[in-house]
Amino acid sequence: MTKALLSLLVSVGMMWGFSAAAQSDDSDGAAVYDGTGVKPPKEMLLKEGITIGGVRLPKGTRVNNKRSIILGSGPNSYGKIIATVRADSDLVMRFFLDNMPGDGWELISEFRADDITLTFQKPTRVVVMLIERGKRTTDMPLTLTTHS
Repeated sequence: MTKALLSLLVSVGMMWGFSAAAQSDDSDGAAVYDGTGVKPPKEMLLKEGITIGGVRLPKGTRVNNKRSIILGSGPNSYGKIIATVRADSDLVMRFFLDNMPGDGWELISEFRADDITLTFQKPTRVVVMLIERGKRTTDMPLTLTTHS
């Protein structure tokens, strides 16, 4: 049954334009997804976790309370959030690119180099996310501000 399912995923992946090698490893397959409109299966994506200041974080995210400074409360919180999640950095980036617009955030800047920087805005808020590249764990310093 498992081999038949894997074979079906590889066949479907080839039709979607993913390589067979990428389909054999869930984390690589989701990292290949580039926003073409054809999303990978849900089991290849990170699940939603806690929300801080109106920003949903991936499930399993740990916030470093000693290094983070969070002012205010609820969706109007702001400050610097130092967080870590046990996931590939490409999956973390995909999580934010897929989920932030649904919460009313507009992507205004995306920069990929050694690390990934994403900047989103709402009418009175801005969040800058630094996603530090990693395969097993990803560090994510986020700066959440308000403006008028």
